[in-house]
Amino acid sequence: MKKIILLFIPFLINAQDVPIGYWKDYQSYTSASYISESDKKIYCVTNGGLFYINKEDNTINRKSKVTGLSDIGIKQVKYDYDSKITIITYENCNIDLLKNNIIVNISDIKRKEIIGEKLINSIIIKDRIAYLSCTFGLVLVDLENEEVKDTYRIGQNGNFRAINSCAFSSNNIFVASEGGIYYADKNNSSLFDFNSWVLDTNRSDNYQNIFIIEDSIWVGDENSFYNNSSLILSINDTIIKYDNLLLNPDTLFHNQFEDINFIYKDSESNLWVADESNGLLKFTDSQYQESFVPEGPKRNDIYSLEYDNNRLYISHGGHTNFGINSLIKDGVSIKDKFNDWLNYDYYKLGNSRDILEVAIRNGKEYYASWYNGIAEMKDGELITNHGYANTNGVLDTTYYSNNRIRISDLKFDNNGNLWGLSSEVNHPLFVKTKNDEWFSFSMDQDRVELFFDDLIIDQYNQKWGVIGRSGGIFVYDDNNTISDISDDQHKILKNTLGEGNLPSMRVYCIAEDLDGEIWVGTDKGIGIFYNPSTIFSDNNSDAQQILITEGEYGQYLLSEEKVKCITIDGANRKWIGTEKSGVFLISDDGMDEIQHFTSYNSPLFSDNIYDITINPSNGEVFIGTEKGLISYRSDATNGAKTQLITKVFPNPVRETYNGIISINGLVTDANIKITDIDGNLVFESFSKGGQASWNGKNKNGDRVSTGVYLIFSTDINGIEKIASKILFIH
Repeated sequence: MKKIILLFIPFLINAQDVPIGYWKDYQSYTSASYISESDKKIYCVTNGGLFYINKEDNTINRKSKVTGLSDIGIKQVKYDYDSKITIITYENCNIDLLKNNIIVNISDIKRKEIIGEKLINSIIIKDRIAYLSCTFGLVLVDLENEEVKDTYRIGQNGNFRAINSCAFSSNNIFVASEGGIYYADKNNSSLFDFNSWVLDTNRSDNYQNIFIIEDSIWVGDENSFYNNSSLILSINDTIIKYDNLLLNPDTLFHNQFEDINFIYKDSESNLWVADESNGLLKFTDSQYQESFVPEGPKRNDIYSLEYDNNRLYISHGGHTNFGINSLIKDGVSIKDKFNDWLNYDYYKLGNSRDILEVAIRNGKEYYASWYNGIAEMKDGELITNHGYANTNGVLDTTYYSNNRIRISDLKFDNNGNLWGLSSEVNHPLFVKTKNDEWFSFSMDQDRVELFFDDLIIDQYNQKWGVIGRSGGIFVYDDNNTISDISDDQHKILKNTLGEGNLPSMRVYCIAEDLDGEIWVGTDKGIGIFYNPSTIFSDNNSDAQQILITEGEYGQYLLSEEKVKCITIDGANRKWIGTEKSGVFLISDDGMDEIQHFTSYNSPLFSDNIYDITINPSNGEVFIGTEKGLISYRSDATNGAKTQLITKVFPNPVRETYNGIISINGLVTDANIKITDIDGNLVFESFSKGGQASWNGKNKNGDRVSTGVYLIFSTDINGIEKIASKILFIH
């Protein structure tokens, strides 16, 4: 089965901004694993996908699901010089062919039910046929006809072997398998019959790679590579290159690069190295030249996302069900407003591992570590680590976990006080006041029961926190007297009537919307506290669920889903991330589904969503998945308090553009009117938050003519003004 995907659109993906409805890739490309070459490109496969170096100008270009590839988890890439076709294989055995800037997907192997392991181990191309060495045999793909041509099952007496690699001599075809080296006459018309293959009894080991050099057979392990008439060996951090029938070995030492995954010699005798931690490395005349790594985060592991003051923060830490630390040292990756990336690692953060969250205020950043308390940073420099000693014991050490200080979340209130949650301690809720005083508060429970996740502070200054391991939710009210606990109240919300009525005790996330309602995500859908101000009253303050009806049947909103995160956009709509069903965008009241993105109907890398955050000024929705970060440009932003500068994108609108035009920087729920230069009304609508959208067509559904158009905006008081102008070019 084959499927034509779409044309590449790199001019949009590489832009600083993208139109409404478009996606953008923010993967990590630091860990390189495979290299190949075409006429004008050097391809490199990494943990984040695929990129290539343009030989003519050394520019870096990315390829991913965002640019039209059909899948994630690329394993290898090979270019056929005869047909000018590039073949891409994936870890799940999916296949893409790139030809004439069109992607053709061949999913036959991916879809085929096979007993045992199913992997494509290597690719070799001969006479416009790609030979794929697989764990279940040798698969032949006809590149020009875009189809699987045949499959050779190889092994003595029908005991079929996994094929690691393949090579051709002048007369024979050879494969390195788990059972040794097999060969056959390459012109034999019965290669599909395992009886046509002969086991070389002189070589019975499980070799990974096989090469034919001057009709001599060479075999080796995964650290041996042969390309462009050179045999290359990688031993520890040493690279040895043999040319001219293995004479005159050239040894390269570079202690900086210790984790070499692949080595390739190109047509100009440059040596390229795929390194685990440093991306793609280039050597010329045995001398290291430079490394190539596309801009992006340090790694694809995501625990949480935060967007604040034109900066995106990706916390890379983690733990296993609030227990064992992941011991991730890569800290936090940060993208600034110029799309430049930096990383605060374990050393930069004062030996803080497993960073889970960040809180930002007045130029200072506070990082929550599930290991070592709180790291306080400013202008990229560590100010201090807050722990037991310098907080008068407020940040207490855990009882069962080697005296670690496990901080799960941090949030500032409107008065500038920093609140946080610490697990496995008797006083888990704590605060650092704006005057640098520390206080902590008890939940009247034993420390071993208390594991925490999300924390929010509502508009009444009440603190809501998720209790891990099916503990429900707590609410705490300090009555705005932080130093006086005598007037404090707290409450544990459960899944029983009169005690919270949560959909489930297993809570994953919590969020406050623009109306002050508290939305709670559980493993059985969503519960909503519509009147959080009455949470401590005798009135019924239980959570409610939204009943969605279809015909005669009704079902509570997302009741079959594990809701992992909820984020509110500028139009008060809810972006909901789930464990197995991707991302839902629902209306402000939850009654209507506006969008549903999955890895099958969109470029999403995975349907397992960890966190979502939004750039409030342009509506870019950052989605943290199990496989890395991606974003989607939505049609809603936060509204401006007063209308000042309005941004229109794109502007001018050229004849080649047929997408949505965004009008940004409006006041909330503004009425907009678009007229031609003579004042004739062309389009009218309302903004979603602070952004309005236009498809470039008039009231009759026709694309407007070349010319200048005026955008008028009216606020809630009926005051109208010219917001901007837009130029159409045909």
